[in-house]
Amino acid sequence: MTRHLKIARDSAVKSRSHAMITLKTLLINAPTQLRDSLDQGSGKITSVRHVAALRPGEMTSPTASAKAAMRAIARRWLSLHEEVQQLDQHLESLVRDRAPERMNAHGISTMTVADMLILVGDNPERIKSEAALAKLCGVCPIPASSGKTNRMRLNRGGNRQANAAARAPSHEHSEGLLRLSA
Repeated sequence: MTRHLKIARDSAVKSRSHAMITLKTLLINAPTQLRDSLDQGSGKITSVRHVAALRPGEMTSPTASAKAAMRAIARRWLSLHEEVQQLDQHLESLVRDRAPERMNAHGISTMTVADMLILVGDNPERIKSEAALAKLCGVCPIPASSGKTNRMRLNRGGNRQANAAARAPSHEHSEGLLRLSA
């Protein structure tokens, strides 16, 4: 369930970002009078709502077409923003039910715990120790010696999302993650 919601959320976040970039591009390229009237310096959501409420009227000028295009993109952004918020709520509920101790840890976000739950759900029988988890996440040391020097470096392989999640700041690092697999 976590994987399904996380995939939908990631897709919505990417689409929302693309919509904002497109909206800003349209604003920059809008006719000067329209651009000046929309440049109010208020918060992002307030500005997007203002643009979503534009009334383009008849398509007889570049200003009308710019308003229509910006209105459509702003409405898409608002819809995606609402979708992301709903998915965040569902994910937080799922993650809090499955790993409440990790959610209460300082510096650990819902998405970090969700990534780790997805990783553990894929391979619960493989994670029997901290070393196994470190290898799966790509944070285990590997030899990088040459000649007279003996040194180690971090493995760059493994699950990249889990690697980022495992590197998230926490005082109780992998012990809590191991409990996820139990």
